[in-house]
Amino acid sequence: MEESFRKDLTHLSWDEVYARQITRAHLMGEWMDSLGLKAGDHVLEVGAGPGYMSLVLADRVGAGGGVCAVDRSSDALAHLEHLQKERGISHIRRLVADAAKLEPADLHVDSALITMVLHHAEDPAGILHNMARLLLPGALAVVAEFHPDGPCDHPGPPRAHRLKPEQVQDWSKAAGFLVLSYRRQTPDHYMVLIQVTESI
Repeated sequence: MEESFRKDLTHLSWDEVYARQITRAHLMGEWMDSLGLKAGDHVLEVGAGPGYMSLVLADRVGAGGGVCAVDRSSDALAHLEHLQKERGISHIRRLVADAAKLEPADLHVDSALITMVLHHAEDPAGILHNMARLLLPGALAVVAEFHPDGPCDHPGPPRAHRLKPEQVQDWSKAAGFLVLSYRRQTPDHYMVLIQVTESI
């Protein structure tokens, strides 16, 4: 397992990645509730991949809201585009970009989800720094990751590639976020609710 893990997910098809995203569906309600997501909101999803969460978010915010799905892989977002066309969903905007370098031009969102993506990133702290720059003061974000002390018996990274919650919280604080809460959602998963401070 250790040898086969690649941060860029080239060892998996996008259908396989999508199937993995579905296995985390039970975590998503708490993520969205923590952000207070409602109809008409606009939310940024960092590391959207093939788009299962993007579709869930689109349903939550409705046609009057919007989802900005960001991923480095154009192939992953092409998978999402296909699903959007199949389902007639037009309020997901796909953006091929490195979240650590994303610019604020034409990006109007109320909150962000940074879930199960930092362990794939080359510069996870840089992503959090950039999110603090892009989001408005007071905006909320959820960071969710795999716990290194978990049983590792579900699809996800091997233990050596998992991020300690203390590290994620330290990166968040250094970026200019206030850590509002931390929660172990399951033995394998945790989430951190953070808020952009007024000084950003």
